[in-house]
Amino acid sequence: MSENSYHHLLKSTFENTLLHLYFRVKVSHSFVTEEQRNKIIIEFLKPKVKQGQYSPIKRKLKTICLMKNKFGSIENHLDGILRQYIEIASKNDVDKLYCLLELFEKVGLDTKLIEETPTQEADVVYLDRSHIDNCFDDENRQVTPISLFIHTNELEKFTACLTEQLYFKFEQYQKSEELSNYHYKLHPIR
Repeated sequence: MSENSYHHLLKSTFENTLLHLYFRVKVSHSFVTEEQRNKIIIEFLKPKVKQGQYSPIKRKLKTICLMKNKFGSIENHLDGILRQYIEIASKNDVDKLYCLLELFEKVGLDTKLIEETPTQEADVVYLDRSHIDNCFDDENRQVTPISLFIHTNELEKFTACLTEQLYFKFEQYQKSEELSNYHYKLHPIR
């Protein structure tokens, strides 16, 4: 299953779960406590754990069913996940790139644009300005892969950021372990 269809299945399942909850609350005509809301959600999701069509997200569903009342409102948890999907969908590809660059900065990796051949500094993520200028169309959609270059002895910090973000698929394009130089390409998730 592609990553895109995994996220689509997860998002639609959580949306359906919340719709089910809201309909059940509406027909109850009385106050429904957080504990009762959690129970309604778990009763809706539990049968889906055994259904084959939900096997890609089975672990997520099981985790939610095991939450019960231990971590507060499951409704708020699902709503938070759905808000993240909405936030991602509302950003254009340039915004997504900036978010990734901010993530690098948060973990201590500097980011710089290459104007010409750079002197390689350790733990700096480089982007080629001429390449960036040609990676996006007039609507800020990514039309070609974006190249990231890094010289580091701590590649795990860099790859952890790439794994954590939800905006791009990535691949290692070239590497020179003896020089600690790496070239990655980012592809948009559509």
